[in-house]
Amino acid sequence: MKIAVMSSYHIDDGASVHSEALVNAWIKMGHKVLVYSFMKSDFKEESFTGDDERHVIRCFSVKDKKFIDPRPILTTDFDIFIVENLRLLPIDELAKIFTLIRNRSRTIHIVHESSLPDETWFYQFLWDKVIYFDKRQVFLESVYPDAEYIPFPCIPVRKGNKEESRKRLDLPLNKNIIFTFCQREYLPFLKDLPKELSDNTILLFVTPLNKELFKMKTYPPWMIVRQEKALSKERFDDYLFASDAAIFHKTQSRYHRVVSSVIFQVIGSTCPIFVPKQSEFFQPLKDEVIYYEDKEELNKKLIEYLEDEEKRGKVIESAEVFTRMNSAERIANIYIELFTRILKER
Repeated sequence: MKIAVMSSYHIDDGASVHSEALVNAWIKMGHKVLVYSFMKSDFKEESFTGDDERHVIRCFSVKDKKFIDPRPILTTDFDIFIVENLRLLPIDELAKIFTLIRNRSRTIHIVHESSLPDETWFYQFLWDKVIYFDKRQVFLESVYPDAEYIPFPCIPVRKGNKEESRKRLDLPLNKNIIFTFCQREYLPFLKDLPKELSDNTILLFVTPLNKELFKMKTYPPWMIVRQEKALSKERFDDYLFASDAAIFHKTQSRYHRVVSSVIFQVIGSTCPIFVPKQSEFFQPLKDEVIYYEDKEELNKKLIEYLEDEEKRGKVIESAEVFTRMNSAERIANIYIELFTRILKER
């Protein structure tokens, strides 16, 4: 099958995470895939999470949303044309060529909105199928009665070597490490260690480049702060493999997102993940992560899980089951079955 995807790509946002997982899986399955994405000049170099493969064509702008080079799209043959996160794209320019695209392929919209937009641009395209990946997005069926739910794909389960990862990252080899992710609107919720952990534990913060999150001239011996550009998959994994626990604290966003894509990247890394109970972004997960309500409960659970290998093992096992059930390969195959069906129907 020949598939075209129009989306952000190799950047630290949800549509990119979603589309990369599916594209890689489809290519492994033997399908021909092309990705149409934004010009690299639209974003700072440190925002990119990887290098472009041969199947990535950059032909539109999201900076002012006023440019698409239509030639790479209209001169290529494909069966399925997928758009991810329409809000991000140059909508008016896409509308000018959409009839030509629809006349030669089946069109799919994968929706990333957390509610029905009140702007008319969202409704002007006639899609062959609308897809949502979180059950709270069922509101789409009020406008698109045949919209279908397909879960968000997970990055596959992978197991690293703690000592080797720590050496690559120049981190202590003989202490517990609690990794706090502070990029993509994630915040440093826990800024101090309980007495029970302060002697044998490091609190590691990974923050964006040139962004000071702490007003300290020097850090205590149990704290390490690393400023990093957007993490590649390999470097992200190294931080997870090196850690005994990871905190992902996000309760709000300036974007119209329903879930946090980061959790689908990290859930299969065999590192216990701690997330805030009051957040809307992690609702698909239950026993696969460890929820906390406040700092007191977080401290208590960190002590508990760092000391109890059996409890830690149970949450890691649940996370692995979730990851395998929602693997990119399995979800990509569900999409292929859908594509086959709509190709026959139209």
